[in-house]
Amino acid sequence: MNQNLSGFTLVEISIVMIIIGLLIGGTFGGMKLIENMQVQKTVSDLKSIESAALTFKNTYGRLPGDLTSPSTRLPNCTVAPCSTAGNGDRTLDIALGEGAATANTNERFTFWHHLQAADLLAMSYKNTTTMDFGEGQPDAPIGGGYRIDKRNQRFAAAPSYVFSGAVVYNMLSPDLSIIWQNALFANCSQIQSADTKIDDGIAYNGWLQGWGCATVTGLGEGDPAAPYLPANSGAILYDLKGI
Repeated sequence: MNQNLSGFTLVEISIVMIIIGLLIGGTFGGMKLIENMQVQKTVSDLKSIESAALTFKNTYGRLPGDLTSPSTRLPNCTVAPCSTAGNGDRTLDIALGEGAATANTNERFTFWHHLQAADLLAMSYKNTTTMDFGEGQPDAPIGGGYRIDKRNQRFAAAPSYVFSGAVVYNMLSPDLSIIWQNALFANCSQIQSADTKIDDGIAYNGWLQGWGCATVTGLGEGDPAAPYLPANSGAILYDLKGI
């Protein structure tokens, strides 16, 4: 008996390969779209935090967190941590060093709750002493969450510039017990993309910086001669201008 042996033709194989290519391309395209949305949301968050802090300062004469009588001056602010008063010295926890571990009674933490009580910032956190991101502190779309810190000098690129306001860090550690230099997680490509949308497009310089995005070891931050390596990871440092 003659057997009728049949196989795939070149046309059929080509069609299958095209379909597989389209599926792979669609998957990577979808991942890129999600990444772009995360970056855009991060940029929006940083701008919202900055705008809210400036509005609060202009309205109440103090930075959020530094207000001496929040329970009487802010609506719906009678429960801690919102009701926790600052000392009114126009800075946030001046006795704490930058990147220091903080508690839920510190101005750097109540910063968020004074803004929320003043109805100036709507983000993913609530008035609770639990310091987890998404609980007492807002979480971030590209991972971790946002925390406030104070820096005596703005950035390494301008060491003579004295800055008495606050910096938003996009971090991993919700209890702030890990110093920010060692809490690196965001892809530097994402950080540069955010920087391009909000600052000068340089991940190691300007108002927005990615710590660890200058060199493989993270050294040379703020040095224009240091190469930008997109495969690295870092934490977003955003200087709240004018506060």
